Amino acid sequence: MQQLLTYKQQKVLDVLREHITKWQEPPTLEQLRQKLGFSSLRTVTQYLDILERKGYIVRRKNTWRNIELRNADGMWGTVFVPVVANVGCDDLSVYAQGQAQADEFIEVDKKIVDESGEIVAVRAVGDSMLDAGINSGDYILVQFTNDVKSGDRVAAIVGDMVTVKRLEKKDGMIILYPESKDPKYKPIILKEDFKITGKVLCVIPANVGIANDIVPLND
Repeated sequence: MQQLLTYKQQKVLDVLREHITKWQEPPTLEQLRQKLGFSSLRTVTQYLDILERKGYIVRRKNTWRNIELRNADGMWGTVFVPVVANVGCDDLSVYAQGQAQADEFIEVDKKIVDESGEIVAVRAVGDSMLDAGINSGDYILVQFTNDVKSGDRVAAIVGDMVTVKRLEKKDGMIILYPESKDPKYKPIILKEDFKITGKVLCVIPANVGIANDIVPLND
């Protein structure tokens, strides 16, 4: 899996894709500079260095239009999912966050989105789901749905907090179970003032890479 992109890095990649799709050839550095509104070619090359290092492009030596997109088969078999919030995998001390403009993205197989519908990524905080393979800092893909059943791992809003737990339905109640051997983590028993926002699809370990290379968009 390729590393995460910042919002600005994603914008540069989008411009590359749009140009290649329209003209069937990569842009020159000067064309990229003009499209992105940069004042120097050096800023363009800084972004290209990052995109290449993170595995999104390949640059061929000794050619003029030397930028190639990875997975550039005309259809793009991957899509970018925004990282929109932190969620509690500990106590409910992490507040739900609105879906503001994300500055991180995760690249996932397009089939996941086609088969699962609208999905987002959230960042886990806390250790109550360690036995489910969810560590603090990991990224969780969540499908927006309220069609969940007992045994599913879900993202739930309780009051003004959000958490990820294993769901069980019993005697008209909803129980959110932690998955940790640590006895300090207790089930959350719910009857009202909560909402199941989505189902956990998969977990992406934090060590796949974080989008922390920042280059100013306007130099």
